[in-house]
Amino acid sequence: METSEVDKFNLKNFLSAKGAAIAAASVAMVGFGTLAFSNSVADGNNIVTGVRAEGQPLGGLDRSGAQKVFTDIAAQKIHPLQFSYEGTIFEITPEDINLTAQIDKAAQEALSYGRGGTTIGNFNEQMKCMLNGRNVHLAANYDDALLDEKLNAIAAQINRDPVNAVVNFAADGSIEKTPGVIGKKLNTAQIAESLKAPLTALNLPKGTINLVPDDIAPFVTTEDIAAIDAVIGTYSTYYYPGDRGDNIWLAANAISHKLVKSSWTFSFNDTVGERTWDAGYKVAGVIINGRPAEDYGGGVCQVSSTLYNAILLAGLTPTERTPHYYKSTYVAPGRDATVADGYLDFKFRNDFPHNVYLIAEAYGSTLSVYVLGTKEDLGGANIAIEREGSDMTPSIYRVWYNGGDVIRSEFLHTDVYELPKPRLEQETTPL
Repeated sequence: METSEVDKFNLKNFLSAKGAAIAAASVAMVGFGTLAFSNSVADGNNIVTGVRAEGQPLGGLDRSGAQKVFTDIAAQKIHPLQFSYEGTIFEITPEDINLTAQIDKAAQEALSYGRGGTTIGNFNEQMKCMLNGRNVHLAANYDDALLDEKLNAIAAQINRDPVNAVVNFAADGSIEKTPGVIGKKLNTAQIAESLKAPLTALNLPKGTINLVPDDIAPFVTTEDIAAIDAVIGTYSTYYYPGDRGDNIWLAANAISHKLVKSSWTFSFNDTVGERTWDAGYKVAGVIINGRPAEDYGGGVCQVSSTLYNAILLAGLTPTERTPHYYKSTYVAPGRDATVADGYLDFKFRNDFPHNVYLIAEAYGSTLSVYVLGTKEDLGGANIAIEREGSDMTPSIYRVWYNGGDVIRSEFLHTDVYELPKPRLEQETTPL
């Protein structure tokens, strides 16, 4: 007998299929209900559950409630910045730099979670907030220009210029030394940069910030002059007071108290600078194209020539030197050194193992240049400048003596002088 389709019906299978359909329908109903709830939250005015501010729960609060919480947080976090240096306290208040908490922005961020997206996206975000939490950080703005201004005002009370070590003559003629002073400079840009993140994140330092300015060494340090113990060379020339004498005084001051370190080359023009009216120089006698004339800085060549003789007697090495067109009246023939702005320079090099120090004095009618250095660098020798030939074609030698014995003799140069040309007032190029 054949089995009918009715006989093939399985009650268990029927019940199983019906149960699955019912379950699916139930899940769908719950899902639609959940999404509907999610939409109601997204459309509401309250912060979703799980959102916090600096650890404090914000869920359920509206915008004004969140703003109050952030206002309280800001009151706890914002305070003056205190700095300390050598026992002095400096303070920068929040008002000084317009430090302002971004309360409205933080409240808006708290309200934004679980809103503004698709229905599914909002639901997922709300679930994440409930399960994992969301923390809103309160940030701040400040005026960096005002901060720079306040830091610069503090720096003005801390900064100090370095002071060069100085060598001088005591009343009894002995050498006396004044130590150099280390300068201080506060790196305000670095401090401002280090405060940027704490200020914007409202994570202000609670204690005092110790200020550590940079050390600024002077150009001439105490160590630079430590080995100087003697005048190793000196020379004097004479002049008449007046405009020319004033120019000599200016140039002498410019080369005085100058350190020439071992292996360094000294440039007269670089040290003295241009001889102009703006620099204080007056019009006095000069030589231009072999003729007597008048120009600013007349007389400065006497300073370079006096320095030339002093460094020769000190054993230093001349590297650039030019004679005048005709003989000078203030030094012997062959022992002058002319200079002209941007044209002729006088230079020498310090080949000694120790530094040398220049002192120049122009008082009354006497110009003196002293080269101070380390006595042992001369090895006990005495130096003399000797000449061969006529006044118009002198050959100059530097001779090193040990007692009466010649240690060595150096040929320096042979000069050829001309007679002065007649004065022409229109000449303007020095030579």
